[in-house]
Amino acid sequence: MIKFDMLKWVPCDSRGDMEARASGEKIVGTLLTTDANTWGYIQTPDDWRLNVGYANIGLTPQAVLLGHRMLVGINECLVGYDLFVGTAQFSYRMPLVFHEFVEVGDAIIVRDEMGFVGIAPDGRELWKFCTEGVVNSYTVSSSRISGSTTEGSDFSFEIPVTEPKT
Repeated sequence: MIKFDMLKWVPCDSRGDMEARASGEKIVGTLLTTDANTWGYIQTPDDWRLNVGYANIGLTPQAVLLGHRMLVGINECLVGYDLFVGTAQFSYRMPLVFHEFVEVGDAIIVRDEMGFVGIAPDGRELWKFCTEGVVNSYTVSSSRISGSTTEGSDFSFEIPVTEPKT
């Protein structure tokens, strides 16, 4: 099981407020989604900061720290940053709106509105599973994800086994 350390989202009043707060900070980058109208940043325990501007559709950005990597999800974006060198490592466009990181095994698994996606450490999509409705609840075991949709349909699928690249 990989241990994800969740990072705190800090909202700002405006883009100018976000930029003013970043003065003198170690900035890993700025993540902007289409039609950005909400601003803030994510800060790591080692004082790296990622500025974020996004179209507010009711969900705030989520970020996790995994070793020296920071993974950020918002709207249809999933972006990985390498904090050793302070640069973006990959950018992945989610099938639908990003909802959360899932902690399981050695894979990075994320959930969107209607399913789950397995992501390789380099940002490649390894697999995806789409439900027949919006995910309402789910449980995760070492090999399976099961749950139900808001429409009352049940789903259950085996998490594909992926071999790490050597």
